[in-house]
Amino acid sequence: MSFAKNILVLVVIVGIIAGGILYVTRQDVEYINVQMNLTQFDNNSAPTIDNMTAFLVPVTKVSEPKGKPQAFTPGVIVKIFQTKEGAAEDISDWISVPYTGNGTYNIPVGIWKYPKKGEFVLINVRLVDGAGQEFTSVTYSTQLQ
Repeated sequence: MSFAKNILVLVVIVGIIAGGILYVTRQDVEYINVQMNLTQFDNNSAPTIDNMTAFLVPVTKVSEPKGKPQAFTPGVIVKIFQTKEGAAEDISDWISVPYTGNGTYNIPVGIWKYPKKGEFVLINVRLVDGAGQEFTSVTYSTQLQ
């Protein structure tokens, strides 16, 4: 009888491990990669944000980007909203990356609700200075690619 119990326990343990592996490796979650160009013409002006695009990227549960509790200063802060029945509903945490000057920024944003390709989302971008003071804030409506 103890041999049968040992086999049963072994089968249960293997089943739990296999289920966990399948759960974390399946590609049923997505994140939105926000890509934008920031250009600052001189030290007295705020950077301009242009060429913003948003790509829906499938990913495994284990690789899904998570919100970061820290806010970088100076930094670029992003949050994504989706409009439903005329109201904007947030679908992500605030994500912060360091501002490193002119260039292209790729910001992976983990989301709670999953819009589909072709749907529109609102992307709120805030730029903060070294003291954490916001000096530029824009919201773009863009179609997911």
